[in-house]
Amino acid sequence: MPKKIRSHVNIKVVLRSLILIFVVFVISSIIMYQRTYEKFETNLSKEIALQSQLVNHAIFDYFDHNRLTVDLLAFNEDITVYLQEVKTREDMYQHPLYKKIQRMLKKIAASNKYASSYLWIAHEEANFYFGYNSYNDLSTYDIKTRPWREEALNSKDTVLTEPYNDYGSHQQVLSAVKTIRDGEKIIGFIGIDMKLINLPEIMQSYVLGENGINFLVNYGNDYIYSPAGSWDDDFQKSLMEKVDHKRKYPKRLQQITHEGKPYFVYYNQLEINNWGIIQLIDKHEFTDGLYNFLRLIWVIFFVAGLLLLGIIIKEGVSHKLLENTLRNQARTDALTGSNNRGYFMELALDKFHVAKLENRPYNFFMIDIDYFKSVNDNYGHHVGDIVLENMAKLSVHSLGEHAIFGRLGGEEFAAVILDIDKEAALLAAERLRKQISEMDIITECGNININVSIGLTWMTEDDQELEDILKRADQAMYEAKRSGRNKVKLK
Repeated sequence: MPKKIRSHVNIKVVLRSLILIFVVFVISSIIMYQRTYEKFETNLSKEIALQSQLVNHAIFDYFDHNRLTVDLLAFNEDITVYLQEVKTREDMYQHPLYKKIQRMLKKIAASNKYASSYLWIAHEEANFYFGYNSYNDLSTYDIKTRPWREEALNSKDTVLTEPYNDYGSHQQVLSAVKTIRDGEKIIGFIGIDMKLINLPEIMQSYVLGENGINFLVNYGNDYIYSPAGSWDDDFQKSLMEKVDHKRKYPKRLQQITHEGKPYFVYYNQLEINNWGIIQLIDKHEFTDGLYNFLRLIWVIFFVAGLLLLGIIIKEGVSHKLLENTLRNQARTDALTGSNNRGYFMELALDKFHVAKLENRPYNFFMIDIDYFKSVNDNYGHHVGDIVLENMAKLSVHSLGEHAIFGRLGGEEFAAVILDIDKEAALLAAERLRKQISEMDIITECGNININVSIGLTWMTEDDQELEDILKRADQAMYEAKRSGRNKVKLK
């Protein structure tokens, strides 16, 4: 009799345990369902934010690459002399500097990775313009009516204009334009027209999903460009309300309907002209798969809870690794492994503000490989890549772990070092120059030796913007080249 009672009690315990386990499984499934959806919202927000940063860097690089080209050409003495000496349209082709300048423009255009960018020079008094092509129809050209004129005249810096119809191609373009002055007299302009046909590839490279859409808007939230075309007034009003709500509550996913489809809305401000990118992500493209996945989880959880937990952890780790990989790719120059231009300038600006606030020494190095084009021409671009890699590795090692080093583009590099005086900075620059000139770069074509020209400057009390230091360093570097190369020049 006692054995039967004990056996009966054991069955009850087992049944109660099974019921308890069943209840725990059900409750856990419900909690997991809710938590998974919350995690989906969080991860999607992070992924959208990351993609927004990538398109931010891509568009910034597209515009700033051309703006920097204009800044550099503004210091070209041949262009300044040409604009000073030419007086009429008839003189434009006869001046001895015309062909030299045109060859220079053609060379720059050939090296520009954005094929739809057009570099030009405009003359104020003679009322003409020319680019790297041999002939321009000037029959209806009037410099005083160009859409970029007022913006350029009102700024001492290179300006980035609103979109307008180009004079020559009649296509929608944005222009980076700088006014060239001789004292107070306006003698001309230098500019690059950037066709909006370049933007779809850049913008659509960073959308989420098959049906994602990016809109480029200006400071006033007016439409500038989208691969999907323009919007109507009602949609713009509704979209701006969602954008404003997203700014107030950044962690919440805002939704809007566009052409009958529900979309998530995300906004990110760009580093150019206070413009912004509005991203629309197809809701069904993400949530439909999510709902099916969650139903599958509910069934699988009863069979293999621990296995499911392991899968979730693995997916979380994979997502984090992907996030870190994308972040590093957005900051790193793929060839040399150095900081890319965008991230280097971000670090340099941050250190500039710190040095300014704390009154600490701030030294800036502008480094350019001498005659690098001849390396590519004589040995091929694959050998040129090896040269760039070796030069970057040696520079990082030579300048030390406290230096910020990056590739600005092509064969041009830069570095920032804080907390050393001018003499120590000069010694560091000379040491780097000497080590590079003595370095044997082993290639399939044999050992190659290179030299660099270095421009060195430092922060002064008068420097209010990092741009002031950049200009001096750039001028010093070009002075090193003009004086024979393989030198360090101070400014």
